[in-house]
Amino acid sequence: MVAELLRVDGYEVWTARDGLQGYSSYYQHQAQTVVTDIDMPELDGFEMMRCIRAINPCARAIYMSGAPEQYRRTLVTETQSFGAAVLRKPFNDVHLLKLIQSLASEKTKPGSYRYEWSPDQKRFVWKEAV
Repeated sequence: MVAELLRVDGYEVWTARDGLQGYSSYYQHQAQTVVTDIDMPELDGFEMMRCIRAINPCARAIYMSGAPEQYRRTLVTETQSFGAAVLRKPFNDVHLLKLIQSLASEKTKPGSYRYEWSPDQKRFVWKEAV
């Protein structure tokens, strides 16, 4: 579903069944942005990205999860250290496309979007950059 959406929008897409296959695919294709589930067999999304960053420390990640709060600390570190982004499942196709466009730019531009941790709401919230 995600792969087809991105292909229709003109992106080159490689898919994987698990984190180890995802790492192997990255090793071959070196995509600019990796869209990954957090919970996967073999290597979870965080472990896979650690392996990928051994090849390319600038690799960007969009983590998908139905319950990102349980990974809050790791996601905050990923966001602050590597500019990673988070998509809460289920998500709108437009959110994913805007997030990919946002990560493709060198800095966050007005009108771009990203998820940020909101301590007062104790959840990730969708924010538009100003």
